[in-house]
Amino acid sequence: MKQEDRGILKARTPRKDLKDAWGDPEETTRVQTKILKEKKVLLDWYRKAYAFAAQETSSHTVHVEIGSGSSLLFEHIPGLIKANIIFIRENDLVFSGYQLPFMDNSVGDLILINVLHHMGDPYAFFEEAERVLKPGGRILISDPYLSFLSYPVWNYLHPEPCNIKRLGFGGAAEANPLTDANSANATLLFCSGKNPFEQRCRNLAVVRVKLHTKFQYWLAGGYNFPQLIPDALLPATQFLEQFFSPLDQWMASFMFAIIEKKG
Repeated sequence: MKQEDRGILKARTPRKDLKDAWGDPEETTRVQTKILKEKKVLLDWYRKAYAFAAQETSSHTVHVEIGSGSSLLFEHIPGLIKANIIFIRENDLVFSGYQLPFMDNSVGDLILINVLHHMGDPYAFFEEAERVLKPGGRILISDPYLSFLSYPVWNYLHPEPCNIKRLGFGGAAEANPLTDANSANATLLFCSGKNPFEQRCRNLAVVRVKLHTKFQYWLAGGYNFPQLIPDALLPATQFLEQFFSPLDQWMASFMFAIIEKKG
């Protein structure tokens, strides 16, 4: 990991524990897991993503989470295989999303929670996913969505890069899986005609895309910043999320996407 990359993240988080852990993937994951369990508003947001994944898995066995890190998805899906591109003691496997260590037609579901935007070449991942999935197997994705309201936040305020002019990111000989990203990936793939997903991935079908989250994730402060509301206001925040849901196309900050391998 480049020293300048470490400095960038440190400058963007006021949390001393994250600053001290940065550069050590295992320690960073441990700290992030602690933060997630402590921040009720953030944990509630992630549990919605976990519930989405658990409810939308295919009827097949063998469920693999790519980019597990500090994820608690294993609490919702029994027998989940936890994987990451970097070694994490709590995870089961280490591999790149571009080289999945599974036989053809052997995996039921691949699950990515806030991971797709860290892929510099998403189509390379989908080609591998198409290979390893069983017919009817699914790719379940939760990732940023760029709406009229959320685009300025993703582009100007969020620490990770956001480029609506191209899919993925390139030219990084030493891609850093913790900081290199393009928050526009999912929007360009599934909500734009510029990158026709199903023309490129002919054996994969987009079953459904659901937009969500206007306020809660930002009020939770993510991992790096303080929670902006007391826990007692979580029900009010949930009410506002539901009340404004008809405006998700213009206000949402995230999406769920269900991709299925054709049978």
